[in-house]
Amino acid sequence: MSGWRSAGEDGSALIAAIALLAVMMVVGLASYASVDTARVRALEQRERETALNLAEAVLYSQGFVLAQAWPGNATSGAAMPTMCTSAAIVSACPDPRTLAAGTASANFTSVDVVAGTTWTTRIRDNGGPIGDAFILARADAPQSATNVQTGAAYTCPSPCKWDANGDLMLWVQARAVVRGRPRNLVGLLKREEFSESVGGGSAVVAGSIETTNSGNKTIVDARGSQVVVRCTTTAEACTEYDASKSQIMPPTIVRDAATPSGMTAAQKARFMAVAQSSSPPTYYTSCPSTLTGRVVYIDVPAATTCTDSNDAVYNSEADPGIVIMPRGKLAMKGSLHGVVYMANEQGSSGTVLTLEANSEIFGGVVVDGAGRLVVGQASGNRSTVKFVVNAYNALATYGSAGLVQNTWRELPPT
Repeated sequence: MSGWRSAGEDGSALIAAIALLAVMMVVGLASYASVDTARVRALEQRERETALNLAEAVLYSQGFVLAQAWPGNATSGAAMPTMCTSAAIVSACPDPRTLAAGTASANFTSVDVVAGTTWTTRIRDNGGPIGDAFILARADAPQSATNVQTGAAYTCPSPCKWDANGDLMLWVQARAVVRGRPRNLVGLLKREEFSESVGGGSAVVAGSIETTNSGNKTIVDARGSQVVVRCTTTAEACTEYDASKSQIMPPTIVRDAATPSGMTAAQKARFMAVAQSSSPPTYYTSCPSTLTGRVVYIDVPAATTCTDSNDAVYNSEADPGIVIMPRGKLAMKGSLHGVVYMANEQGSSGTVLTLEANSEIFGGVVVDGAGRLVVGQASGNRSTVKFVVNAYNALATYGSAGLVQNTWRELPPT
């Protein structure tokens, strides 16, 4: 009689394999979830970094625009948008096409900014309730204080979008959103001065020169500098004056036909920008009633002759300026602390600048091309043109709008 056979154990290995597979699946799914979470976090971080980089680029791009056209008076402030946006091309704002437009000309071309990207900027004066720190809730409040340059009281209505307090500083807020990730920055930008050299620092530069008085006195006192003419002869058509009476000092006149123009085109553009942004503006398209100002830019047609008949004193020894006429002629009767620059773009070889009797220039004169300088005699022992080096040393325009140290910070995203 045969006995009972014990049950087989062949299926136990399958059970162990299924259990091990289940454990492995649980671990794998957990790892996948962890990896997926890390991937999402990495994507979010990348998008946030892209938004930060874009916001910073927008801020500095707005600073570049401000350097070209600083809103230094109420007129330019009125033209400044309350907010610049990526949706419109406005001359006073960053160009959306160079930032994140999804085109080949844009600086930001990654997949993150191809779609769903926007940015905005705000420009506000650093006075009143946001004088010490930019607080978004107070950014559109009106301001009232004193202009540090003119000493005059001012009131800037809401929002104050120009340099009303005259300290050459403005808040710029820039906010960028990349795929729903906002970053919000602010910084105080300062307009930085750029020293200019006009006429090589010579007291007088002209095509030719003439004095209209036979007085026994120095009419052009260029001591410490020089008088330069582009004509090269000693004939009256070139230099008409009485050398025996020391009317021009030093007595040796430099004759150099290759003497360059007093300014480059870029310099003239920078000076024009200063005049346009001054408060009040000192950029004129017709003959002005005054020559007072750090930069007086008289932008008139070539056939125009402006006559200063005020017998007034313009500027001061401590605060000289420059009068610039790209075209046309000027006849002066007043006294100016500064430099007169006649670009003579009309190419005249006749009289371009006339200094009438009793007028005075404390600084220097520069006439481009073959233009003639005619100098009358001031009363008493005074010289009509007296070289003052400070008038040249004070010549400056503006270069960039740089970030004021320790003012860059990130604001809440909304």
